[in-house]
Amino acid sequence: MTKKILAISAALIFSASVLPAADEKALEIAKSMMKAMGGQDKWSSAHFVRYDFFVTAGGKRVVERSHLWDKQTGRYRLEQTNKRGESLVVLFNANTKQGTAYINSRKIDGVEADDAVKDAYAAFINDMYWLSMPWKWTDMGVNLKYLGNEKRKDEPFDVVQLTFGNVGLTPGDQYKAYVSPASHLMTHWEYVLQGGNKGSWDWQYTDTGGVKLASNHTSDDGKSINMGDVRILADAPTEFFSDPSRTLKTLK
Repeated sequence: MTKKILAISAALIFSASVLPAADEKALEIAKSMMKAMGGQDKWSSAHFVRYDFFVTAGGKRVVERSHLWDKQTGRYRLEQTNKRGESLVVLFNANTKQGTAYINSRKIDGVEADDAVKDAYAAFINDMYWLSMPWKWTDMGVNLKYLGNEKRKDEPFDVVQLTFGNVGLTPGDQYKAYVSPASHLMTHWEYVLQGGNKGSWDWQYTDTGGVKLASNHTSDDGKSINMGDVRILADAPTEFFSDPSRTLKTLK
């Protein structure tokens, strides 16, 4: 389950938003969706993003991570429990991919540390996509194509296909996004990954700081991906990016 989830990270690029390769209708839908989510300017100016990544499958919590991202500088904090049941904290910069890792607040070195930082960056790429995928439609390398109107559960949707140029970790992924003409939000997502895995998820949203981000995802087979404590913050103590003994549960 974890490996499949980590594969969904095709086009998460944290550069300036640009117009994608898109037909007129697809681009119109993308712009309306972003307006409904608060507007690109508000999302671009967001400073700190706090969220979790909780995966439940078969009635059990199988993945549990907590994140804090300084969106303006790249500073990042990832907290999780490793396979040995120990507290793992990785403090790194999402722009440089450089950082340090700590187990039970003790700094680790060598290959173990390098792997921890690499895995933390991969988790950031993956988990942020589940949080903010609709904001990524206008990134460089994303191709949008309008596929027409389709009904799901007697509700009409505009369907947009997303494919990717040579960007991200898995550019061979292909997505179908279902956008409600009423709310202008993407509430259903289907994908075929470059490795061949297929899936679909329904999306729910929360509003924080005037911006809509995902709050929860559910699949027809009973899995869920919950984003936990989703907040956009104007400020966050710098110690959260330097002190491994801190915990994001105490961030107010």
